[in-house]
Amino acid sequence: MVKLVIMLLVLAGLMITAPMLANNQGFVYIDTGSHVIQLSLVSMVIILILGYLAVYLLLAVIGRIAGVRKGLASWYGSSRTERSKKILENAISKYIEGDYAAAAALAEKGRKWSDVQYVNLILGVVSNYKSGNIAESTRLFNEAQKVLSGHAQAVSILRVKMYLEAGENDKAMNIITSLRRTAKPSKMISALYYKCLERLGRYSEIMENRKEFLGNGLLDEKSYRRYVSEKIVDEIKVANDRYIVDKMYAELPDDICDGIDVSNAFALAYNRFGEEGKAEKIIMRNLKSTVDSSRIYSNLSQWNTSNHKITEYLEKKLQKDEADNLNNADLMAALANMYMNRNEFEKAVDLYEKLVSRAPCSDYFSRLAQCYQRLGGYQKAAMYYKQAQNDD
Repeated sequence: MVKLVIMLLVLAGLMITAPMLANNQGFVYIDTGSHVIQLSLVSMVIILILGYLAVYLLLAVIGRIAGVRKGLASWYGSSRTERSKKILENAISKYIEGDYAAAAALAEKGRKWSDVQYVNLILGVVSNYKSGNIAESTRLFNEAQKVLSGHAQAVSILRVKMYLEAGENDKAMNIITSLRRTAKPSKMISALYYKCLERLGRYSEIMENRKEFLGNGLLDEKSYRRYVSEKIVDEIKVANDRYIVDKMYAELPDDICDGIDVSNAFALAYNRFGEEGKAEKIIMRNLKSTVDSSRIYSNLSQWNTSNHKITEYLEKKLQKDEADNLNNADLMAALANMYMNRNEFEKAVDLYEKLVSRAPCSDYFSRLAQCYQRLGGYQKAAMYYKQAQNDD
């Protein structure tokens, strides 16, 4: 209101002083048909200003009488703001519920009245994209880039998030890579970059940038190592191309690659591809370099391998443990499995008999039954198969 009054006063001043400077008072003629009204320009301006003030005061008085504290004009503006706010709240609710088409429609409707049109605009971009209306999303996105021209980085981050939600990880990676080159480093950009690398399975690049990710608090060192190792193990397990496994084994940092779970997964993969020599090399290095070998033994107890060198190592290790009165069930299970794979069923039976007496489980009973079956002891095989079923 104050600004408008000041503008009117400035305009009135110009209209009054201009005729005076021109030495011409200026007149306004109003022809009503039956009468002609003649006013000086100065009088006309004064009447207009007084008229405006009278209307404003009248609205204020009526507003007070009607119980609208700030007058009718302010009430009308406030009602528009409240209406747009309510529409935006409904749009956000629809978005949360997953009704993206309704959210997009409400966001567009709210733009007409809202004081924060850019919020509705961004909501419209995302809602249309998620509802499958790509053309409208693109149109609104281009409009958002103009409206938020001073916030290009925020707009780009929005698009990265949209692509990630839609599973278009390559597109997200292209934008975030560009941002990393041009924008100031931030935790948000780092987090999105990490997510893109993770989605694309580019773990070697995660390793290269591990200091950045750790520094931004995305993960601590311990959980980071465990988390990345689990992801890499999953990738190795499903790899059906030896070239991919070779590439991962060559590119991963030693502190990750030499972890027990990761190296076991590599050994298992090479064993699967018929590369028994590589598998043996990895397993033997692990067995000799770690004190806690239980996870290695656990893996070996399930492997379809009969490697002579590993079997010999396990035999010596078991003899030493027995001499030290140590009961290592995992080691015995690993060696028993090796004997089975080598068709040395008598030796396997001896170990599995000890295992079922010390740590009975369905897997040991089942394997013991298999050994007796191969040796022709069908009665005992049937007995142990039954115990395996009962133990499940």
